[in-house]
Amino acid sequence: MPDAVPQDRLLHISDLHFWEVVWNPLHLMNKRLLGNLNVYWRRRHEFVMHRAEEFADAAAATGIKTVVMTGDFTSTSTHGEFDMGRAFVQGLMRRGLQVILMPGNHDVYTFESVRERRFQHYFGEFLPAGGYPHRFTLAGGTPLIVVPTVTANFLSSKGRIRHREVREVARLIEECPPGPIVIAGHYPVLHRTYGYTTSPNRQLRHAEVLRAAMGVSGRNIFYLAGHVHRFSYVLDETYANLRHLTTPAFFLENRQDEVLGAFAEIHVAGEEFHVFQHRRKEVWERTPHPAQPGKL
Repeated sequence: MPDAVPQDRLLHISDLHFWEVVWNPLHLMNKRLLGNLNVYWRRRHEFVMHRAEEFADAAAATGIKTVVMTGDFTSTSTHGEFDMGRAFVQGLMRRGLQVILMPGNHDVYTFESVRERRFQHYFGEFLPAGGYPHRFTLAGGTPLIVVPTVTANFLSSKGRIRHREVREVARLIEECPPGPIVIAGHYPVLHRTYGYTTSPNRQLRHAEVLRAAMGVSGRNIFYLAGHVHRFSYVLDETYANLRHLTTPAFFLENRQDEVLGAFAEIHVAGEEFHVFQHRRKEVWERTPHPAQPGKL
């Protein structure tokens, strides 16, 4: 790896999916019925929440002070799940980390939770007054633009970014000072890489419009996402200025690879981006991961 000292370092944590099994039938009269079945049969075995404090310690032990969390704090948007998600974020803050966050599709899982503005209630102190898109500035001067990509659905897990929001993202990019830019959203804009393939009912609507806005800007852009629960770091095959990273779910046990959880570390050094993958096996392992060609 190059010896250049990074002007900014950040961690990417995504898809915590705190869960609880809902037994009250009155709370299952919506999409949560399907999600609750998924929690009971799969998520409660795969997302091992008792490691939350241990994993927070591992993130803090990197010495990096900025964490970007790209949503899905919950599984079906219950109050109990939001309580756990907020407590985890507060734990990161007690450890001295600055947290930048956004909702995932599971944080707007039911129309009821959206009407109640449940995510805003639990995480309002972290959200910009004007909503998203919004540009933050990291400690070393790197712009970080957070884009809105989630919406409630009756059955599917599709995301959405509106055309006016893409135009606002393009304006924010144009107003950034010279140098590299990090952009973060819950959904990836690529539907297929070497690391994952997203089915049509789990994709971001207007993803290609957002991808093109970033690509034609000519700026050196690093796009960061979650949602797919898989690690993937690729160069865009169409836009040479654009890179894409997705990070696995933080607590997810991948028994096939004997991985008990994962997060990513990103360095911004000059015009370069360097990525390190953190994976928990018997101990935490940190490995550099160069970008792969985007073409399959």
